[in-house]
Amino acid sequence: MSATPTPPPPPPRPIPSLTFVAREAGRLDATLKRETGLPGSRVKMAIESGKVSVRGERVTDCAHKIEPGAAIQLRPNAPNPTRTEPSGLRLVYRDEHLLVVDKPSGLVSAPIPDEEGPTALHAAYQLTRGGQRPKNVHRLDKETSGLLIFGRTTAAVRILRAMLDAHDIRRLYRCVVTPAPQPGSGVISSMMVRETSEGRRGSRPATFRVRGLRTPDPGPMPGYGKLAITRFQTVAVEGENAAVEVWLSTGRTHQIRIHLAELGSPVLGERVYARVPGSPRQALHAARLTFRHPITDAPMDFTSPWPLDLCDLRPLGRDWEKPR
Repeated sequence: MSATPTPPPPPPRPIPSLTFVAREAGRLDATLKRETGLPGSRVKMAIESGKVSVRGERVTDCAHKIEPGAAIQLRPNAPNPTRTEPSGLRLVYRDEHLLVVDKPSGLVSAPIPDEEGPTALHAAYQLTRGGQRPKNVHRLDKETSGLLIFGRTTAAVRILRAMLDAHDIRRLYRCVVTPAPQPGSGVISSMMVRETSEGRRGSRPATFRVRGLRTPDPGPMPGYGKLAITRFQTVAVEGENAAVEVWLSTGRTHQIRIHLAELGSPVLGERVYARVPGSPRQALHAARLTFRHPITDAPMDFTSPWPLDLCDLRPLGRDWEKPR
């Protein structure tokens, strides 16, 4: 006779909007916990992610001293505060489990052996002093700007990396390429290797495939290498340039740059897999991240605007967000 499966725990109750006046002195986190009845971990998350104001000023320090008579407001839907580290890294979201940051071009994601210099990982730590050091969940190339996730706890890092492997984190990139891709949309798949006959990363020639966005996957590829899958959609064309949106199904090193170059439409500013002038750097930006929170299962959706240093590039310039 099989045992009855244990039902899953109920989801955490929503955090309510609340305004109240403190009746006694104490720490902000203790005061909020007493008034709301929420667990300490959720109170800490609400404070550190900028959802609490004291006397009309946003406070993100759990130990902030509260005096009797202070008006305290809890707004769970308030926008997250943004902070910028001297490296140019911008804090987009923070809670006790993870960080989302907006990385500028020119900053490496994590330390590289035998190389010194600032990294997004170190800058993220500087922005969020306290707790465990953040750990990379994924990386962006040095010249690629945009959104990065860091885990703040061992459990969050493990779950987020597993979500990445299972394609449960949706990553949208935007880029400008030349010439316009043919076809204008599709799914590129290949077996990628560290060194091709040209002495650099790339796809094994016999494995490079392009199919329609709605065409079924033809099945596994034989031989060695790591499977790489890139979805792309052209959104605008002007002259030789095209604005293209790309979704990663896998995250191999330089995957977007390699696949678009092998398609015959390299990214503007590319200097390794093609020689393409016309941009101050690689015209590639990590524009959106969509996923479920690794601990609470809440939906998470973050966007980053097209960067200023690429706003002169046609066909869209800075107008990526305008309806087309």
